[in-house]
Amino acid sequence: MRKLLLLFVSVLFSTTIFAQTAEIENVRKREFRGVYPIINKSTNEVKGYYTFYVNEKIGGGMIEFNIRIYDPELELVKETPITITKRSQVDGAEYNGQDFLFLFNDVMKKTLTYVTVDQEGEIITQESVKEEKYAGTTADVFTANDGFYIVKPFKDKKWGYKIRKIDNELNELWEVERTVEKGMIFVEAVESGNGRIIIIEVKKKALLSAKAQANILCLDDETGDEIYSYSLFDGTDICMPTAFLIDENLNVVTGGMYFEGEKWDAVNSDGIFFLKLDAEGEQISFAKYDWDKNIQSILKSTIKNDFRMGSKPKVIFHEIVEMEGGEYRIIGETFTKNYQMISSGLKDAITGRFIGDINSNSNNNKPYTFEILDFVLFKFNNDADMLDVVLIPKDHTKISCYPPYNGMGGIRLAKAVKDFGFFNYAFVTTQEGSEEPLLVSANFLESDSYIGINTIDFERVSEMHKIPIKRKTFKNGSIGVMFSKPGRVGVYLYSKKEETIYIYFEDIKL
Repeated sequence: MRKLLLLFVSVLFSTTIFAQTAEIENVRKREFRGVYPIINKSTNEVKGYYTFYVNEKIGGGMIEFNIRIYDPELELVKETPITITKRSQVDGAEYNGQDFLFLFNDVMKKTLTYVTVDQEGEIITQESVKEEKYAGTTADVFTANDGFYIVKPFKDKKWGYKIRKIDNELNELWEVERTVEKGMIFVEAVESGNGRIIIIEVKKKALLSAKAQANILCLDDETGDEIYSYSLFDGTDICMPTAFLIDENLNVVTGGMYFEGEKWDAVNSDGIFFLKLDAEGEQISFAKYDWDKNIQSILKSTIKNDFRMGSKPKVIFHEIVEMEGGEYRIIGETFTKNYQMISSGLKDAITGRFIGDINSNSNNNKPYTFEILDFVLFKFNNDADMLDVVLIPKDHTKISCYPPYNGMGGIRLAKAVKDFGFFNYAFVTTQEGSEEPLLVSANFLESDSYIGINTIDFERVSEMHKIPIKRKTFKNGSIGVMFSKPGRVGVYLYSKKEETIYIYFEDIKL
């Protein structure tokens, strides 16, 4: 009896340990972008995790694309293979709280393939659409509360785009078409919540034109009807939003960087802005802050900042949160991008620090160097007054951006880099039994990579606590960190050499 009891305990212990880790073999680097949490939007609790990757060729010009879904303790729920053409790439992968939508783009065959999958890993619908024109063979997908949005550019007699809402069976619920009489119009970003869709819409006289007009377009989620349009050019500068908050009163809070004149992009940004609109699109508050005149002076006057920010960086805002006192906390990450004077595709292939087609024969194959710098925290009140700025230094990360990403401007390139998991910011969490926010980051260095845990406190110097990545076999691969329960984070490692993904948990110890 005692032996049976010991055997039972041993099996139970082994099962528990196994359930805390997972390994996936035969994973090619192509299309692997990370492991993601499946979050219950109502409770903000993790329901599981998912990842996707290309597995192997299966003949006839086809390859197998795999989706894996795990429960919260990393037990495999379902592995779902999807057969796609061998040249297909993933243009979109979204989870809306209920179902997944994957969009595959085969540029050579001018075909877009849409696949919806439920959270149990079962394929709902798969549909391929042949496009007659090149402009139609690209699309972006975004999440809706009860479906998805598909944004597609087109060129007929005019340049324009269509935004279409679909359900989980790919049925069209509504479609809106936007064009301009002269020039072109396109979408930089989409955000949704509380029955509203917020679109950043950009208009240019020509594709390569440096000047642009931009506006916030707000649509009704149920009908697609326009609610309002708000210009992002204030007569002097053009604002580029990178994060949004749609509150329960349907106010929109946004912020990002701005550029002098009507330039939609430049080597350096001129500062950051904060904007709050009411439900009808009327301005509640708006302010701009110059990097040199305003932000640097606040940093210098604050005793907790004993370091300085580089001159006029670019910044992407990751999160806007309304705090208990009605003030707003914004977490951003600074970066720069420049064309490489001397590029080395071989080195990038070895390190794995690149996005795009490294073997492209295009005449436009010269890559960007995209360097990710430091964290920066801002605090604003409801009147758009900047109350505080905190710079959190960290190790910097450089990657190379090849076609088609080296042709992107505005915030599209930054969002692409973020989608591939290279920005260090991951999420904000807490310790168990505590409400103090902790900033979690994945720091992918050539040696001594680690998960960073930073305190977020405008009154004290931020402290970084490091969780070292002990496994060395992931060299030339990638790492990432995933939201879990309070006091714990999920970690994934991808080993390019072993073609294996390792997933496990780490406790947060401050």
